[in-house]
Amino acid sequence: MTLFPASPFWSALFFLMLLNLGLSTMFGTMAGILTPLTDTFKTLRKRKLCFTACSCAVGFLIGLLFTQRCGNYFVVMFDDYSATLPLIIVVVFQTISIAWVYGADRFLEDIRQMLGRPVWGVYKYLWKYVCLSAMLGLLCASLLRMCFSRPKYTAWNREKAVEEELEYPDWALAVLSSLIVIAVLPVPLGYAHCVLQQRTGQSALDTEAGYAPCSTTDTDPAPNSTPMAEENFGSPGMR
Repeated sequence: MTLFPASPFWSALFFLMLLNLGLSTMFGTMAGILTPLTDTFKTLRKRKLCFTACSCAVGFLIGLLFTQRCGNYFVVMFDDYSATLPLIIVVVFQTISIAWVYGADRFLEDIRQMLGRPVWGVYKYLWKYVCLSAMLGLLCASLLRMCFSRPKYTAWNREKAVEEELEYPDWALAVLSSLIVIAVLPVPLGYAHCVLQQRTGQSALDTEAGYAPCSTTDTDPAPNSTPMAEENFGSPGMR
């Protein structure tokens, strides 16, 4: 950009573009994290501003780790182990929940109702068998590779002026394991939360609204036998 006319102006625009690009990306990322949490938990929804500010502050403090001289190693660690393997695990659970728990036939019927046309039935077998088998095979291969081969990272050797592959130390392996567990933890926690709601007999929305399921036994009084109905039928205007 130094060869452009008015190069300081174009340089300022370039870095402002990078700043806006990063901000727009983080807006979408934070919204994707905070919106499901505030929609699910009433306490967080009441304190949405405080929860958002605290989440951004925590993310800022974690991001300071990547600005150090060794920050690139942590970026590679987070990129390789906090997204790839946990994402495969989450996709496996998602495929099982849709294809087997909810039912592939019901899901196809939902898609048909939304699109207004029939859906090719082969998708049912892809979801139930092909995709699930592929994801499980990829997950098993990744886990076996981590078990038989210690995870490594690429480091720059200043004395030899070459890049070398070194094994992660024990504390780094503990961090890697924590990243994987934290990324997958919402799946069992969400399942436990759903089971507890089913045992209480009310959903989260019904609980917040104060809704209690009405009884449908034969001992319920008929609608026309209520005092209000008798009063209305007995009034002079209804005779």
